[in-house]
Amino acid sequence: MEKSEHKFSLQKEILELAWPSITEQMLIMMVGMVSTIFVGHISTAAIAAVGMINTLVFFFQSIFAGLSTGCTVIVARLIGEEDEDNARLAVMQALVMCIIIFIAFTVFGYIFAVPIIKTFFGTVAKDVFELGLMYYKIILLGMPFVIIDIVLGGALRGAGDTRTPMYITATINLISFILNSLTVFGVNIGGHQFIPAYGVKGSAMSVTIARVIGGFIQLYVLYFGKRKINLSVHDKIRLDLPMMFRIVRVGVPASLEQLIMQGGFLILQVIVSTMGTASIAVYQIGMNANSLAFMPIFGFQLAATSLVGRSLGARKIMLAETYGKLSNKIAVRVITVIGIIMFIFARQLAALYSTDPEVIRMGAVVIRIFAAIEPMLAIMNVLSGVLRAAGDLMYIVITAFVGLWLFRIAIGYVLGKTMGMGIYGIWIGICFDFVVRSFMYTYRFKQGKWKYLMV
Repeated sequence: MEKSEHKFSLQKEILELAWPSITEQMLIMMVGMVSTIFVGHISTAAIAAVGMINTLVFFFQSIFAGLSTGCTVIVARLIGEEDEDNARLAVMQALVMCIIIFIAFTVFGYIFAVPIIKTFFGTVAKDVFELGLMYYKIILLGMPFVIIDIVLGGALRGAGDTRTPMYITATINLISFILNSLTVFGVNIGGHQFIPAYGVKGSAMSVTIARVIGGFIQLYVLYFGKRKINLSVHDKIRLDLPMMFRIVRVGVPASLEQLIMQGGFLILQVIVSTMGTASIAVYQIGMNANSLAFMPIFGFQLAATSLVGRSLGARKIMLAETYGKLSNKIAVRVITVIGIIMFIFARQLAALYSTDPEVIRMGAVVIRIFAAIEPMLAIMNVLSGVLRAAGDLMYIVITAFVGLWLFRIAIGYVLGKTMGMGIYGIWIGICFDFVVRSFMYTYRFKQGKWKYLMV
């Protein structure tokens, strides 16, 4: 009876930590989803342009995602060791690195905007290219604040605070939705155009304004909120190279993993861009469906990373393993239900993004292919979260390369381009990636070596 109660208590703790992250991920996804739905009803070219630029931006964000992971893992370990002073020091060092990187990133990205877009998407139709370039230049202005949000949000999650990032994301999402609804198609009152219709430009401006506000809120919470890792405006900004190195030691492999993954996504996007505007639009619908399914999984992944990291920091090895197993089991059950729902309502889901009958038909097929493989997505992400908490990052880098480049891209290219299956071949390659990586992470988890690594 006591064992059963203990298990129930742990499951409850996982769910309590996961649900704010799940809600946050839903809201993050909705920021992009709202923009995609709005521009999808402008034209197929519009949804293709926005989709390909978002893929490029996600690639650029990979280094900051790694810095966020480094901050999450180190803060979780230090909180587990009850060393709150060094946890705050870690946050300050992450913020300093964040500021240096985003200044360089923004300047570089703006100066070389045209060459960058031409390098990756030079083969797309002229209207898609022009819309994409305009969208890119506007959202780039909000990227520094996205970086701040990513890194500081990671620190809060490492400290076990998943609710604050959720509230901030809810604010960003609400602002983005309101501004999108006002600016994309404009506002006409009594036959008078109260607000002009800005189309794709309106969507870009809406997302950027929302992200800027979110970044400032995150900084306010860091300095004026009441959290374990709060900084003070009276604190002197100082460099602590040993702490920076500790964060980077975790963050660099995580960034490398993200570079491999986002680089793979970008190459796949380039391959898809040679298949025509309709295929690009269908691919974006499929990736949005992927995001929809990933929402709950992301929450359980973060819960696993935080709980396993704190348990290992407190030297509670068996508890860390139990958290990993339970998080994985709950995530698989949840994602299976979502997969069934997505399979049944695939056509209705695809219709949210486009009014083109052919795009809707193809999009529904792609969503159903993905729905069938959903449990593997849960295993892949939750167990990788456990391994990240343990510092087993080079293994994750290797699996990312194997899954994305040897299976997703290679098989997708052969089936999609060489064998003429088009976008369906690309999606089959994606499914192979999920299966391979889920098996690799399961094997590594069962080996148990991750429990004794030092970070």
